[in-house]
Amino acid sequence: MKSEIKSVNSVRKEAVVRIEKDIIQKEENVVLQSFARDVKIPGFRKGKVPPTVIKSRYAKELAEQIDKTIASKTLDDVVKENDWEIFSVLQFDVKNTPDGTKELHFTVDLKPVFELIDYKNIAIEQPEITVSDEEIAKTLEQFCNHHADYRVAKRPVQKGDFVRLQYEGTFTDGAKVVDLIPKMPIWAEQKNTWEEAANEQSPGIRAITAGILGMEINGEKDVEMDFPADFEIAELQGKKVIYHVKIFEIREKILPELDDVFFEKLKIKDLDELKTQLATDIKNRKLQTLRFKQRESIVEEMLNNISFEIPESAVQYEQINIMRNFVERQIHEGMTAEMFENNKDKLLEDTRELARDRAKINFILEKIAEKEKIALTEMEMQQMIVQEASMLRMAPEQLVSEIKNKQERIQDIRRRAIFGKTLDFVLSSNLKQIEKTPEILETPEVPVDASVLSTSV
Repeated sequence: MKSEIKSVNSVRKEAVVRIEKDIIQKEENVVLQSFARDVKIPGFRKGKVPPTVIKSRYAKELAEQIDKTIASKTLDDVVKENDWEIFSVLQFDVKNTPDGTKELHFTVDLKPVFELIDYKNIAIEQPEITVSDEEIAKTLEQFCNHHADYRVAKRPVQKGDFVRLQYEGTFTDGAKVVDLIPKMPIWAEQKNTWEEAANEQSPGIRAITAGILGMEINGEKDVEMDFPADFEIAELQGKKVIYHVKIFEIREKILPELDDVFFEKLKIKDLDELKTQLATDIKNRKLQTLRFKQRESIVEEMLNNISFEIPESAVQYEQINIMRNFVERQIHEGMTAEMFENNKDKLLEDTRELARDRAKINFILEKIAEKEKIALTEMEMQQMIVQEASMLRMAPEQLVSEIKNKQERIQDIRRRAIFGKTLDFVLSSNLKQIEKTPEILETPEVPVDASVLSTSV
């Protein structure tokens, strides 16, 4: 076996390997014997078919299998000889030469070789977490709003009311908005929807949420909305839209009385106990946010202080994953295939640097996981499925059903799960003197059948 290897860069190699006739003949004999054991041809007993008959009947299949076997063994030999660790195979061809030998042409991207920093001694900020009375009061207000009752009101709309209505938008020239943006009905028309009166944080149309104040049931009204020149939807930028609104129902929000009946329903003693629980929840959320920032600090430290060339195929792989996850989420939000195609090039450009950083940190975390012998349990895989399904706004069982025959997708989820566990390990190694994160922050145990996901990383 003679090989010529060219280094495109430190992580990409091109090779041409000449396979001599004796090796070809040897592999041909092995493949031929395998065919002879298994093929069934009328007139011959199984295993007794003459080689000449097999060569005649299965010439194409034999040639393909011989090339496949030779190519696989030769690649393995080249990898062992050069002590390579392959990330991906980009090209893999076997060519016949005039002199009866074969040439294996291949291009591979290798996993980068690099030294880790002292990842257990990274400076991490650990500020004291406090909860103010104002934060408790604001959270108590939100808590009461969550437990509010909404009763039908026989009066004009007031601020804070929830109103069931319909609306239709028209441009000043009489054209209907829905004809221009049929895939975005929230800005065009709604036949039956709810809006909170005068809520400036509402995702809806401000002119409508403000304009319905004072209206009554069955009342109708036109309100005008001037969209800014930099509005997110190009078709509405700088345009004036007249919305015709009709009210169907008005409900006023009735906050719960903070009395013994309410506390008994919550299975708590009194208002002080409720405030204590809310304070604990606030502290836990702050701690969760802090942990997220600490993880970001660790990632930034490793990205900035560990240098190596990143395989281009790894960057492209991460781009594909980022784009796929983005599209899956946006499809659930109503994005169409046409909208994606119109923005695909820009999305690819915008995600390139993110993909490069993600590919780099994944190589780093993979090396740490190997060094620390970090493995993934099936329960942890189930928790990752729950998180993935939550991001996609679907049931975990539905996600498992969708990916059970997609090994590449399963592998991607497992990789991200073990990399996340490794990052948590690095964080905990740098916070040895800090008390353990409260259990409330841990992913809840949800029974998901993840047996189909039992694939090694």
